Amino acid sequence: MGKLARMAAGWCLIVIGIVLTPAPVPIPLIGIVPLLLGCAILSSQSKSFRRAVQRLRHRFGAVSRWLDRFVHRAPKIVKVMIHRTAPRALHRLARLRAHREK
Repeated sequence: MGKLARMAAGWCLIVIGIVLTPAPVPIPLIGIVPLLLGCAILSSQSKSFRRAVQRLRHRFGAVSRWLDRFVHRAPKIVKVMIHRTAPRALHRLARLRAHREK
């Protein structure tokens, strides 16, 4: 029951973050905080979500670099999520596949 509650809270934070990010509020990009917290909660609970974030970071290098620069200012749970979803393994796999195709 606890895992289900944490998963529901994570998805709620992601939805709130998506809604608040483009909203015209006094603080620009205020929705990034709940979005990252929701991702951190879900990545700690779900292996498939963690892998999806890893693939997203592999596909969009700018997002990955932004998260790597942001990591020193983030709360501990977000730091752990950023570290655990680093696309290093996917980069290594892509290099191996490219080497095999030569």
